[in-house]
This record gives sequence, C-alpha cells and structure tokens, in this order.
Amino acid sequence: MLTSTVKPRIDDMGPAGHVHNTVLPAWFQQARQPLLDEFRTMPSCTTVPLMIKEYTVTFHRELLLKPDVVITVSVERIGNSSFVLHEVARQNDEVAAESRVVYIYVGADNRPARIPDQQRALLDSYVEASQKVMS
Repeated sequence: MLTSTVKPRIDDMGPAGHVHNTVLPAWFQQARQPLLDEFRTMPSCTTVPLMIKEYTVTFHRELLLKPDVVITVSVERIGNSSFVLHEVARQNDEVAAESRVVYIYVGADNRPARIPDQQRALLDSYVEASQKVMS
C-alpha cells in the first residue's frame, strides 16, 4: 500500500469553505504516481504505457484546510491487461473520499496488452501488502 500526506492549501478551498471536489482527483493522482512510475520500461522513458478506462470518486464528507489529509492507494484487482486501484482520503482518521481507477496496459500498437510479468509482480506486491494491512 502506498501512503501520501497532503497539506491542503488555501487555493484548494471552494466557495463553500471546504476543499473543492475537483482537487481530489489531483491528490489521488499524486499519491499513485510512484506506482505508475514503475511501469516505465526504461529509465529514459517519459511515458507510461497505461490508459485510464474508468475513474470514480465518491465523497463521504467535507475536507477542511486542517489537519493534513492522508491518502492510501492499494491494488484491488489485477486482470490480464488491466488493474484496479482503490484510493482513500482520510482527515482526522475519518474517510472523506475514495476512488477506484481502472488502468489498461497498452502495447506498442496502443491496444490493450497483457501486463508484463515484471509489472504484474510489482502489482502483486501491493495486493499482498494491502491484504496484510487489512488483516
């Protein structure tokens, strides 16, 4: 499981006095980026061979300027050419929002392809780590 801490900024606040709902997808992206970086095939590669197929965010309660927000990212499922990430944003140890994002691995022809063994092993390690934390 990946964990990231975000310090809300004044600019993240909407007119209603809480973090604007358009900010959460960027925070979730920032939290999952270390995992996505592992999909680069070569160190000099600037692109990641992944496309988002589906992305949902569910809001449970408002996020405020303080305290910091803790985001966790875990691998929920691994398929042949896709995987699902589950992301949770907590403030004061309460779930404020969560998301699920489905990524498709794409080959050189920009079509869905089997996730390579090296990246599959990486994803498996996040599934195992998540299950150990949840048990």
